[in-house]
Amino acid sequence: MSFFRKRVLKYREKDLSGSAVIEMAYIMPVFLFLFLFIVHTTFYFHDKVILTGAAGETAAVGAQMERKKDTEEYDMEKMLRQRINGKLIYMKVQNIEIEKADERITVEVRVSRSFMNFTVRQSALIVKPEEKIRWINRK
Repeated sequence: MSFFRKRVLKYREKDLSGSAVIEMAYIMPVFLFLFLFIVHTTFYFHDKVILTGAAGETAAVGAQMERKKDTEEYDMEKMLRQRINGKLIYMKVQNIEIEKADERITVEVRVSRSFMNFTVRQSALIVKPEEKIRWINRK
């Protein structure tokens, strides 16, 4: 008798009830849900890191541009949208607010997707070290 035939006869002799199929029917949706939860959480944090970096970079570049007196007008919102264009996997940008105060530029980005949402706020100081170093405008 061949090896495979012996195995088939061996399994036929046992009384197989099919309980493994029933157990897997209950367990597989749990594994699938866990896998999807991990994937969505990974996408969420990926988008959060991308937005935090882009908002921080936009605030820093905006502070540098504000410090220079002879620069042309620039659109910081356009600059931010260029940095995040095509990089977000899961979230959609809802609102971008950019504030220019006396000494600080603040970039705030709100994103959401269904019930998940978050806000990223980054700011940068507008420093003018040349005034202190060179004693400009001192009396």
